[in-house]
Amino acid sequence: MALPTPARRATKGIGIMADGTCGSATYEDTLTRGSRGWRITHRRIVARRVPLGGRP
Repeated sequence: MALPTPARRATKGIGIMADGTCGSATYEDTLTRGSRGWRITHRRIVARRVPLGGRP
């Protein structure tokens, strides 16, 4: 029996702070299909450090 081929997925997240500023992140997931369906087997979180437009 062949091993399942993993799939990759990217998801965006945004957070609003108490002072009204916001930040965003990208979740880079690796998913594997098993007997109970698809499961995230690895997750990498990449936070945006500089706002769009390049001004902190």
